[in-house]
This record gives sequence, C-alpha cells and structure tokens, in this order.
Amino acid sequence: MNWGKLRGDSRIKPKLAVFGTPGLRADLENSRSFLRTHYRDIIIDADGVDSLNTDSALIASHILVIPAWVAQGATSNQETLIQHLEDIRLFNPALRIVVVDVRTISAGSDAEKRETETAANFARKVTGACLAETVLHERLNARRAFDAGLSEFDDEPINERTATEIGNLYQEIVKIHDLPALPPSSLAVSHAIQRRIHSKLTKPAETLAL
Repeated sequence: MNWGKLRGDSRIKPKLAVFGTPGLRADLENSRSFLRTHYRDIIIDADGVDSLNTDSALIASHILVIPAWVAQGATSNQETLIQHLEDIRLFNPALRIVVVDVRTISAGSDAEKRETETAANFARKVTGACLAETVLHERLNARRAFDAGLSEFDDEPINERTATEIGNLYQEIVKIHDLPALPPSSLAVSHAIQRRIHSKLTKPAETLAL
C-alpha cells in the first residue's frame, strides 16, 4: 500500500491498479463482488503474519507465492509457516503453493547454489508446494524504480532481463493454476486438526469456543 501511495503521489499513469479496501475480506468471500467480477488477476501482498486478513486472503486464493528468502530464516520460523499453511489448507485444499528463488546479482555461484538448495528443501517440506523454474534477481535499478512507485514495466528504460523474469514467472504461475490440485495428505490434515484442538483446549475456559 505504501508503494501504491507513491504511485498516486507521482501521478503515474496506471498500468495496474493498486489500492486497498476496508471490505477486502467481504469482497474476496463474495463471488459477485466488484473485485471478483472485474479483475482477471488479484494480487494480494500479505504481510505473512497470522492475522485474520491474511488468512482470509489465503483461504480465498488460488495460488500462494513465497519468495525464497522467507525460507532462509530460522528453522523454527520455517516450521511455524509450514504448520500455518497446513491449517489454511484445511479450509482451502485447492491452494497451490509456489516457492520462488530470489537472488541478488552480487551473489557468487556458491551462494546461489546454497540459496537454491535451501529453497528446494523448503518446498519439499510444504504439502503440495513446488519450486518455480523461474529465478528472480534483485537488481539496483529495480529497487530504485520500486522506491519511486514504479513497476518493472513503468521504468524507463525498461530492464529487459528483469521484465522477462517477471513475465516468465507470471506464465509459470498461469500454468500451475491450470494443473489439477493435489489434496493435502491425510497426515498433514491430522496434524492440523490436532493443533487446532490443542490450541482451543489450552485457552482460558471463558474464551473456549470449539
């Protein structure tokens, strides 16, 4: 949303709509809402925390894209994210999860190899997840454009390599979207249900609501 405000302040001719709405949850849940009927693609930048709005977005989403740098955090953070995704898939079993390897241009070949291995290992831990073939590179001109409220396609001159990577990732996501969804494993469902029951039972009696 900060990026969208920069775009508005700069009066950039929009090539994509960026806006927020207090009724986002209702719009996502209502198949006849303006958002659901007027936009082919809706991209939601979730903050990644366990919040009602983030969960509502995930439950209504077809595809979740996780940048690989999220997977490079502490092991405990990875496990927390994996468990949360298992919980979400109880309500949205068709959710597809794509892990994208994001690299810095300055990274050496050894560092790139470690990052790819980390991303692949993380993807294997998540039920139904896959590692995208497309690799994104963070470039200085892209960061400068972003800080000015520009997209890769607004910047002048356009960095063709960056634009190609974004285009390739989009096409890959479209293909993944059209693949048959894999249901969560029975073990993942069992673990998710057990965690939800445990969390309910460990709350104070006055807030218990099964």
